[in-house]
Amino acid sequence: MYLYLKLASRLAPIQAKVVVVQRLDAEAMSYIVTYVIPFLAIPFGDWQQGVALVIFFVVLGILYVNSNMIHINPMLNLVGYHLFEVTVDDGSTRALVTRRRRINRDVVLTVVKLGDDILLDKKNEYRPNK
Repeated sequence: MYLYLKLASRLAPIQAKVVVVQRLDAEAMSYIVTYVIPFLAIPFGDWQQGVALVIFFVVLGILYVNSNMIHINPMLNLVGYHLFEVTVDDGSTRALVTRRRRINRDVVLTVVKLGDDILLDKKNEYRPNK
C-alpha cells in the first residue's frame, strides 16, 4: 500500500473544486465484515491454512486494485486516510481518498487521479513516521 501511494503521489496533480461531498468511511467497515471477520473462525492448525489465507488476500488485493476499489482498503483507515464521495465542478462524481477529516463544499483541492473515478488528495499524501 505504501509503495502504491508513493508512486501515485508522483502523478501530475490537477485542481478539483468540490461541489457536493459525502463521507464514505463505512465502506471500509463493510469490507472488514465481509472478508476479514469470517477468517477469524478458521482454525490455523497447520501451515497450509495460513498459506491459503495469504493467497486469498493477495488475490483479493489484486482484484481491488484492478477494479479501481483500492480506496476501500481498511488499511487506509488505519494509517489515517478517510474516504469521501465528491462531485466536482465538472459534474463528475468521484471517490476522494484524503488524510483530512473533513472536506467542505466549494474548496479547491490539489489531487491526482488513481483511477477513472478515484482521486488522491495531493496535499496530504502519505508520509510514514520516521
